[in-house]
Amino acid sequence: MDGDAGAQAEKLYTEAVHETPPNRNKLDRLVDLLCDHPRLLYDSFFAKAHEAAGIAVDIWHGTGDMMSDDNLLILTPPALWGWTVMEETVCHAPPQELRETRYPQLAQQFLELAEQTLAHPDTTPGPVVRRTIQALTRFWPEIINACISLKTQSPAWRQLYEAMLQRADSLMQLSEQSDDPALQMHLAKFLETEATIFTAIPQPGGSSRSTLSLDQLPDSHAYISKTALATRGERARQQLLRLLPSSDHMRLCNTSFITATINSIVYLMNLRPQFCDQLLERLINWYVVTNSSEQTMTHLQSVVIGKTLSIALLQLYTRRYMGAYSEVLERALDALNGPEWVRWQEQQARERERRQRQQARQRSQARRQAPDEDPHSTRWVPAPEDGQDELAYQPAPGADAELGAIATLPSSEAAGQKRTAHADDDDDEEKQMMLLEESAKRVKLGEEEKMKKKSAASEEERRQTAVDTDQEMEAEMQVALQSELPFELPSMDEMTTDARQEHVVEAIRRVVSGSERVRKFIEHKRVLHSVDTVSGPRLQTLANGLSTNSKVLEDSMVMLVRLVTNCYIVFFEASRTGGSPAHMGASSQWNKMHECVEGVLQSIIDAPRTQYGLAMIMLYELWMSIVVTDPELARTPEKSDSEYTVLALYLRWCERIFDAIVACSMEAASQQVEKAASAAETADGAAVVPQQQPEHDELLLEFIKDVPYLPLALLSKVEACLKSPSTAALGFVTLERAIEQRPPIFSAGLDILLTYSAHPDRATRVGCIRAVKKHYPNGASAQRISKMASSSFKMGVERATKQSAEMEQKVAAILNQVDDVSMTDDVPMTDEAVEMRKTEAVEKKKADAFALRKQGEQAIEAGLVVHMELLLALSTKNMDLLSVVFDAYKDAPLTVQISIRRIITPLVKSMVNAPAKIIPVLTQFPVGAETLAQRMIFLLCSDATRVPARELVQGVLGMCDERNLDGNFMVFLVNGMDREEALKRLPSIVGILDGSDGPRMLVRESFARLTTSSLNRPSVLSPTQLLMGLHDEAVVATGQKAVEAVGVYEAMAKPDGTRVFSTPVFDTALKLLAEQEHVSPLMLQTADAYYRRRGGPAGTVIKLLQKLIERKVWEMDDGMVEVFVQSFRTMLPGTLALVKTVPHDALRRMVEMDAQLATAVRGYVSKMPDSARKPYRWLLH
Repeated sequence: MDGDAGAQAEKLYTEAVHETPPNRNKLDRLVDLLCDHPRLLYDSFFAKAHEAAGIAVDIWHGTGDMMSDDNLLILTPPALWGWTVMEETVCHAPPQELRETRYPQLAQQFLELAEQTLAHPDTTPGPVVRRTIQALTRFWPEIINACISLKTQSPAWRQLYEAMLQRADSLMQLSEQSDDPALQMHLAKFLETEATIFTAIPQPGGSSRSTLSLDQLPDSHAYISKTALATRGERARQQLLRLLPSSDHMRLCNTSFITATINSIVYLMNLRPQFCDQLLERLINWYVVTNSSEQTMTHLQSVVIGKTLSIALLQLYTRRYMGAYSEVLERALDALNGPEWVRWQEQQARERERRQRQQARQRSQARRQAPDEDPHSTRWVPAPEDGQDELAYQPAPGADAELGAIATLPSSEAAGQKRTAHADDDDDEEKQMMLLEESAKRVKLGEEEKMKKKSAASEEERRQTAVDTDQEMEAEMQVALQSELPFELPSMDEMTTDARQEHVVEAIRRVVSGSERVRKFIEHKRVLHSVDTVSGPRLQTLANGLSTNSKVLEDSMVMLVRLVTNCYIVFFEASRTGGSPAHMGASSQWNKMHECVEGVLQSIIDAPRTQYGLAMIMLYELWMSIVVTDPELARTPEKSDSEYTVLALYLRWCERIFDAIVACSMEAASQQVEKAASAAETADGAAVVPQQQPEHDELLLEFIKDVPYLPLALLSKVEACLKSPSTAALGFVTLERAIEQRPPIFSAGLDILLTYSAHPDRATRVGCIRAVKKHYPNGASAQRISKMASSSFKMGVERATKQSAEMEQKVAAILNQVDDVSMTDDVPMTDEAVEMRKTEAVEKKKADAFALRKQGEQAIEAGLVVHMELLLALSTKNMDLLSVVFDAYKDAPLTVQISIRRIITPLVKSMVNAPAKIIPVLTQFPVGAETLAQRMIFLLCSDATRVPARELVQGVLGMCDERNLDGNFMVFLVNGMDREEALKRLPSIVGILDGSDGPRMLVRESFARLTTSSLNRPSVLSPTQLLMGLHDEAVVATGQKAVEAVGVYEAMAKPDGTRVFSTPVFDTALKLLAEQEHVSPLMLQTADAYYRRRGGPAGTVIKLLQKLIERKVWEMDDGMVEVFVQSFRTMLPGTLALVKTVPHDALRRMVEMDAQLATAVRGYVSKMPDSARKPYRWLLH
């Protein structure tokens, strides 16, 4: 048996690893097979698993070029399979003969590979690292349990324990350092395992869910220290609590990770209740602190985590063995105040009230059933009558105890405490109610059974009547057949040539004669119909379209078609056997036969809806004659070369019937739209545009599906429906369903839909586009659809370009006439009147030019929409099509570019939640299409309250670095950057300033996004950090643009109207800037502007100047000294006190640079005492 399983396992392994990428389903099936036959694990598959995981780890940790996505896709599935197989091998008890030999070797290899994998977790795929942690977590209890249970002190097992101890230390260290939530989820499970198995059970039998605890370890073990393991358990508990994120570990604020950690902590309290006080207090304190900080968790995260914590603690509270800790748990649940806890308390209160009422009913019933002579029975004692002494009223013996039974309940129940007292709920009243309900159910089921039997009997009676009727009809048919001689058609091979020709002529004569009789019958019926009223019996139509009573006309027409079929069959047989059959020319009897038969067809064409079944029978009869007479022609009906063959007759009939059905369906659709419009007009009192009805006429679709052969040329007749708005829905719905349900017409139907996907009527266009989109991009015609959409768009751009040029010429002609305005009136006018008349004429010409331009732009955009909607609709499934838009955009005139940007807006906005689809096309835009790319980035980030997707930020920033693009591409992405990225990109954003209002608005928006916090994350930069960033060397290097950027920032205001650039921000930023090693002149310019424009505090600026004097500003570059002198003069007279701190040489330089400052300083020095004025004599003279 193991041999068969081994061969099957080898086959599965070979098939799985030889596929590219490896087949994960087959690898999973292989794992199941190996688990069913564990002996295979020790034979060869552990070595294969170790090799698969080891090779992948060596490649991932190497320095080669094997880290591509393709290689990761190939290497990861075998590596995961390898870890699964190794885990199943080492985490199950091995056979006894391998316990001391083979198993320790395999476990040692398992631990060595785990060490290699965890040595570089950053360069190893996350699934493999997590799978390794999961395997070690499962192996840790196994190795401890094995070392305890083994009686022999084998060195191999000691080595395994020491190696696993090192791996556990590595995992503990990784848990303290990693900030990956997915990785920490598995590390939390490892910590939970250590905290559980390295702790004693509180009392014997207190928990049966853990088979391993510290109690099982002997006090004196050869190489395992009980004290050291207890220390590990305490450390694991503490680390498990530290995993709960705070404001210092924002990356760990992941809902799944937090809930997993909470579940691990609660599960640890469940297994080891003695730690309930320690763990629960810290857990609740963490939740209260974290929940009060919006920067740590969002509102949604807080709700989800609070609900998870409340449910977990409530489940823990209801455990019987947690009774000693009920008060601690109750306080925690009261602090959370979750709805689950409130509902549980209400439910327990109702349960206690129910039990009290139940006990009272039981006591009352016992009193009624007890005998009166019993002296200890409870008897009812009437209340004292009026006037009787109430003190004389005494109840019967024992009544005090029974009437006050509620007062003697346990205190936990009488006081309405939260913990439930478990009591027996069986009582006589409930049993009586249950019996009554069961009786009612039995009565109801009995009535239902009777109704079913009665219905079955009536159904069986109807079925038997139908069977008897069929038997009678069959008997009558047998009698009729036996009464007539059988009809035998003579064989053509036995006839002479003349006889065969006469036989063909006779067949044609029968058709002509039958046609004339049917025509007379039709005329006779029309006459009767014109004078008759509808008073006869109601006709019943069978499934084949024929009637059961007086529809002789339909029966006769079917017989006529069969005569025609028989005629062609006879002609085919005569031609096959040789001879010269009747000629089929225009002057032959065949022409006469066709004229007679087609005259009969008019009755079907006049009423195609009611005669649809008959039309199908006639067409199928004709097609069967084609199949019988000429199978090759039936397979290739397009190759027919005679107009008098049965195929030609079929094609003519099919065309005429199809025309009639199209006309009938269009008429019904138009009437339906008119009816809806009339109803809407009646309801609203005004005519409105009617909406298309959700239900459409099925007659045209049914014909396309049912007809045995549909010539593709007939399908073009459906275009008549698409040309009218009232019947357009009928056309595209019919084509949409027809090309799906009848594949031979798919190509022709798709061509029609593609043609009308650029129809001026929007409803028609959208319907056709929706039908085409179903078959893109996975259908066989995807390339043809893409080509058609691209061609249509390019055609629209060409037309729009031509219209734009014509519009510009007309506008230019109107504007050129402005200079040629002449006065036509001969009436003498003053110069002022003439000038006013000319001004009015000029303004009128400009208004005409503006109106013409606006009208032209609207026409251009409307035309572009018609040709562009198909391409944009397909782009939702294939974003590569947008490259066509970029290529056409770069060469288009400005008017067309503006229209394209407007039209593409809804498509780009729909990609906000999945920008990864559009990034590859966006980042490869051609030169000349920069404005379109910037527009798309803006639309993806238009909602300032949302943080842009990380992949969008990285894609655009990479594009900017690669192509050296300016800050216009980054303006709306800044709130998706981190702090370092934002400060790095700040010079590029400031660089777009040029003194005009447009760039100012963009930079202001960028600054607002940087300093505004969103719903799920804090702001990228604080106002102080942004102000300091604007004084960075890279920003200062932009020159006047940096000054303009500070001015933009200084004018910004919050939504409530307060300034972003406030005094605290100003003070803090200047203090920090003054402490920097390099001080820029922009800092003083900012301080000066803030003081002059906003009336800022002078003390802060003076302190800054004093700080610069201490740093010997005169030794800095000339630009800094010049700005310092200007600021020194601006802050006069507050800066005069600083004159004494400036060296004489530096002061001489300052007064030489600014005459106004020199005058102020001289005045200040002249007022000094003589002793203090002496060093400044050079200044006074």
